[in-house]
Amino acid sequence: MAGNKPLAVCFDFAGVLVDHRDLEPLPEMAALVKSLHADGCCLAVVTRFAARAVEQHLGGEVLRCFRRVLSAPAGGEEKLARIREFARECGIDELSGVTFIDDKPENLVAVAGSGVRVIGFRGSGKYDTAGGCSKAGIPFAATADELRDLLAV
Repeated sequence: MAGNKPLAVCFDFAGVLVDHRDLEPLPEMAALVKSLHADGCCLAVVTRFAARAVEQHLGGEVLRCFRRVLSAPAGGEEKLARIREFARECGIDELSGVTFIDDKPENLVAVAGSGVRVIGFRGSGKYDTAGGCSKAGIPFAATADELRDLLAV
């Protein structure tokens, strides 16, 4: 079932935008990012990685789609704080207009109660995201096409 189109989307980096093993971009995610950007969605990367690493591995065309790279080395609660800041920066008053995509169930659970819409993504498969999402009642996408459907793009 398709969801509501978000005003902003915050992506985790390793495991969602790039493979966690070698930090190579996941090609299917590049197309999704470009589509969201073309639709006028505010995009950010929220990650424990330094901005320089994100810039190095994402490449110019995809990287230009992102408004910000937000550092959150401590994970869940820190990611939520950065997502809130980004929503304000984008002029979004209701956190329900923001979607957060991660492959780590603990981060999804930490953000889920805030009003931010969370979606678990299998990505490169490091975590049992499907199982964690099922236990927490969080939507899950195994593929970029399923993620596209959940984002209504």
